[in-house]
Amino acid sequence: MSDQVAAAKTSDQAASRAALMKLLFFAATLAILPISSYFFTEKYVWSGNSNYAAITAICAANIVLIAYIVISVVEDKQSFKEVEEKKLSGTKKEQ
Repeated sequence: MSDQVAAAKTSDQAASRAALMKLLFFAATLAILPISSYFFTEKYVWSGNSNYAAITAICAANIVLIAYIVISVVEDKQSFKEVEEKKLSGTKKEQ
C-alpha cells in the first residue's frame, strides 16, 4: 500500500512540475511575443504605421491565449480518460 502512495505522490509532483513549466512558458511567450511582434511589424512590415502594428500585437497575444486554452483542455480530457481507464481496470480486477 505504501508503494502505491509513494508512486501517486511522485506522479502528482511530476504533473505539478509539468503544469508549472507549461504556465511559465506561456507567461514568457505572452510577455515577449506581442511586444516583439509590435516593434518588428512596425519597422519592417507596416513601414511605421503603429495602428497596424498594434493590431498585430493584439492578434499575437490572442493566439498565445487560445493556444494555452486549447492545450489545457486537451490535457484535461487526457487525464479524465486515464482516470476512467483506471476505474474500469480496478472494477475488472475486483470481479
